[in-house]
Amino acid sequence: MSVFKTASLASLLCLPFLMAAGDDEKKLIERKPPGEPTTDQQFLTRAIACEVAEVKFAERASKNASNPDVRKLAETMMEHHKAIRDQLLQEAKKMKLGVVEGLSKEHRDEYEKMSKLDGRDFDREYLRTLIEGHEKSSKLYKKWSKEPTSAGVREAAEAAMNKRQDHLDEAKKLQAKVKG
Repeated sequence: MSVFKTASLASLLCLPFLMAAGDDEKKLIERKPPGEPTTDQQFLTRAIACEVAEVKFAERASKNASNPDVRKLAETMMEHHKAIRDQLLQEAKKMKLGVVEGLSKEHRDEYEKMSKLDGRDFDREYLRTLIEGHEKSSKLYKKWSKEPTSAGVREAAEAAMNKRQDHLDEAKKLQAKVKG
């Protein structure tokens, strides 16, 4: 095949992509990483799943923690995360969004791992999980406190973000004590 025919064939094959590039260029730039929520509804689904997990983990820690400070922190987490979950559920209800309140596979695995521990090992694992979860979800809440189309979602995300930062600070201080 001649160079001219090859170049012509290549340009014909690329033509649909070049024609569409003007339309899709903006979409490619605005596209979010896979798994990141792109709508208020997706955010609410993810955030509610995080809150449900935090409540379940805190309930377990309030019963199983050996350190009284860890137990007290868990009780505070339980109370705060129930309130955040309820606020997010109200927003989901306004959007007529059905949400399942069970644990996701990832959270279920963490919960099972934690359930096999006791004493100081349990305390350390609970604090590690709490810190890791709060660091991840803080990014999500921070982003959605600025991006949502719904004012209610924005307010819920902002309130949750502020609480999460307080929780993170408390958990890190306590983790330093428990490690020692």
